[in-house]
Amino acid sequence: MKVFIVAAPLEGRSGVYRTTYDLVHEARGRGLDWSALVGMRRSAPAAARQQSDAVEEAFVDGHGFAGVGEIKALLERSAAFHEADVVVTLITQSDIAMSTMAQRPRKTWVAFLRGMPWPVRGEQHVVKRLVQRVTESAALSRADGIWATTDVLAREAGLQGRATIVPAGIPSAARTHFGALDEGTHAVWAGRLAVDKQPELFVEAARASGIASRMFGAGPMESLVRSSAPPWVEVVGWVSPDELWRDASIFVGTSYREAFGRSAAEAALRGVPVIVGGSYGAAPLLFREADLRETLVLDPQDQLRWGATMTELCRNAELRQRASDHLRESAELLTIAASVDRMLEELAAS
Repeated sequence: MKVFIVAAPLEGRSGVYRTTYDLVHEARGRGLDWSALVGMRRSAPAAARQQSDAVEEAFVDGHGFAGVGEIKALLERSAAFHEADVVVTLITQSDIAMSTMAQRPRKTWVAFLRGMPWPVRGEQHVVKRLVQRVTESAALSRADGIWATTDVLAREAGLQGRATIVPAGIPSAARTHFGALDEGTHAVWAGRLAVDKQPELFVEAARASGIASRMFGAGPMESLVRSSAPPWVEVVGWVSPDELWRDASIFVGTSYREAFGRSAAEAALRGVPVIVGGSYGAAPLLFREADLRETLVLDPQDQLRWGATMTELCRNAELRQRASDHLRESAELLTIAASVDRMLEELAAS
């Protein structure tokens, strides 16, 4: 079975970008014939991954239906796409492109939702949100299958009962943190510097707690974040995962909308204690014990509690140790290998 993954367009080389490469690499390592097309915006920060025959990177410049047309043109030129038995799309515009491809009926097509497939209230004008929701809903109705990374995402998208849960995966990694708070360690925030990630909430929490912190990422709010951050908060661009988690003491994820939360899962896998918002799809998967969940999974709107929780976690060695052990154990169930296993089960059953 030849599987072809489409992820386009991507604004940055972060979660979905890395996941696409990781899925193909894992499958190829098992001798499976998987490949991918990744469509990037030219403004996307961070360096591209090392190119391979298995993953093609191209630029997508158009927006809206013009961008969909570019994606369709890229697919038409792709030999791997034409040879595929199964196509898996990871981005809304890719769903729409696939739903209108002339060759679509000769292939099995699965739409794999990694985030909300349309903007939520406050992110775009109401008319644009409605158009995108109607267009994407029509596209999904033509898919042979729909996967979603978490129950949270399926529920928010109104797809409970239609979407199969296939957890997002993260690469396996050795445990490097054990709850210690050594000299030189710092709190970490990582993500696109955009409204839905609420980087300004982290800035205020770090200001209130006084904890040395590093923010990794880039995006439209970068200038604002840099100008408002106190001296003990360093704003860094994208770096490798090993560098990102080196000397991390805690990870704080402030997004008000996070279908999964790859950075939180990566931190947990390394043993880094995590504080996240209740909207994180990965939260119930990572925090399986109620008291830890009540302490470290926060309301994104409760701004005062974030700084206080950062302070408590840094001061309380017993809490850090317990969180580190528990999160590492939970994250071991959320690897890329487990995600590929689940994808293969679903494809075999279809």
